[in-house]
Amino acid sequence: MGADAKLMKELNKRQLRRILRQCKEATKPELADRTGLSVVTINSLLEDLLKTGEVVQSGLAPSGGGRPSTRYQYRPDYRYAVLLYGHQSEGRNLMHLAVVNLMGECVWRKEEYFDEILVESFEAVLDDVIGRFPEIGLLAFGLPGEVVDDVVTIHDYQALVGPEFMAHYKERYHLPVVFENDINAMTYGACREGDVEKATVAGIYLPRIYPPGAGLVIQGKIYYGTSHCAGELAGLPVPVSWDSLDYGRENDVLENLKLLTAVYGFTVAPGTLIFYGDFFTGELQEQLRAYSGRLLEGKFHMDLIFAENLERDYEEGMKRLALEALWEEME
Repeated sequence: MGADAKLMKELNKRQLRRILRQCKEATKPELADRTGLSVVTINSLLEDLLKTGEVVQSGLAPSGGGRPSTRYQYRPDYRYAVLLYGHQSEGRNLMHLAVVNLMGECVWRKEEYFDEILVESFEAVLDDVIGRFPEIGLLAFGLPGEVVDDVVTIHDYQALVGPEFMAHYKERYHLPVVFENDINAMTYGACREGDVEKATVAGIYLPRIYPPGAGLVIQGKIYYGTSHCAGELAGLPVPVSWDSLDYGRENDVLENLKLLTAVYGFTVAPGTLIFYGDFFTGELQEQLRAYSGRLLEGKFHMDLIFAENLERDYEEGMKRLALEALWEEME
C-alpha cells in the first residue's frame, strides 16, 4: 500500500508539472480543476515543489471581494540544458554552445572554432559553462555522426568513433548525455509550425568538404533506420562522386541533387524537402523545383526549401530534443 501511494503521488506530481508548464501560473483551485485532483492533493504536491524550488509563488490573483488566492509558477531556471552543436563554416569546425532553461529560453551562448575535434576537445568550454550554471541537468551534443547504445558508430570526426566519447562526458560531469546527428536535429527543428505530430519532412545537408547526410521526420518522429544508418548518403550512387564534386560546377551539382530529389520524392513522399547548403543560386533552385514538379506529375506537392542559414533549425531541434530528455529525466 505504501509503495502504491508513493507511486500515485509521483504520477500526480508529473501531471501537476505538465499543467504548470502549459499554463505558466495558476491558483490552487485552477490547478485542481485542470488536473482533476482535489485541492487537498494539490496543496500537498505544491508544498513539496515549493521546498525543492521547482515552484514559486508568483503573486495574488485578482479578488472578487473575498480573500485573494495565491498564484503559483513553475520556475524555468530550476534546471538547464547545455547544447553543444557544430557544423562547417568556411571550411572550419564551428561549435555553438547554448544554455536553455526549462521553457526553452536561451540564457547564455557562445561560439568557438576548433581546428581539431578529439574526445577531450570540449572539456574547456563545458567546464566553464557548467561552472557558471550549477543547475545544469543535461548535456546535449549535436555533431555529424551516429550513436547506438552509447557507441559512436559513424562520424565525420574519426577520433570520436567508439565508446569513449559518451562515457568520457558522462563520467566527467555526472550528467545525462544526449547525442544527435546534425541533420536529424536540423530536420526535427524545422518541424515547428502547423500540426508537428503529423509532419513528414526530409532534410539534406551538403557541407561541401564531407559527403551529404539526410534526416527524416515521419509524423513528428525522427526516423533512424537500422543501426541509425538512415540518411547516410555517402554510399548512394550519384552521377558525380561526392569526393570529386566541384560545387562551382552547377550542372554537376544539379544532376546529383535531381537524384536525391527523386529518391526522397518517391520513397518517402515528404510534404517538405529542405536542402541545407551555401551554394544554391536562384537558377539552381528554379531548375530543381521545375524538375520536382515534372517528376511527381501532380501526384502530390513536395515543397522544396533551400536554407543557407542552418543554425536556426539546428538549435531549435537540439533544444527540443534536450528538453524532452531533461523533462523525462526529471519525471
